[in-house]
Amino acid sequence: MNALALGILAAAGDSVSVDDGGFVSRPYCFAPGFAGFDGHFPGAPILPAVVQIQTVVAMAGGHAGVPLRLSSVESAKFLSPIRPDEAILVRFRICEVGGKPMHDAILTVAGKTASSFLLHLVPEESTS
Repeated sequence: MNALALGILAAAGDSVSVDDGGFVSRPYCFAPGFAGFDGHFPGAPILPAVVQIQTVVAMAGGHAGVPLRLSSVESAKFLSPIRPDEAILVRFRICEVGGKPMHDAILTVAGKTASSFLLHLVPEESTS
């Protein structure tokens, strides 16, 4: 596991819940020393979009019990920056769009949507 994946794992809170609408939720908090903030941006770090997406990929794989990888980003909206030490609630649900299973994800900070995206995730291929 690389430093980024380890950092995402370390940022995850302990509690995972599933609501009546099928959304799986888990809190995250990325410390200022998290590798994903390196160079993005010096003096005013924000969580890169690719890290936000990879957090959902890791969370969905953990929930499914199968490592997943990103096949495509069908849509993405980044509404406000996420800064170090902010409490983030990451939520996703599986839905079907155009006959494909998709992960509909929302990241909120202080109750406001920071980003949302629709991801097509597939199982990682075996390397054995």
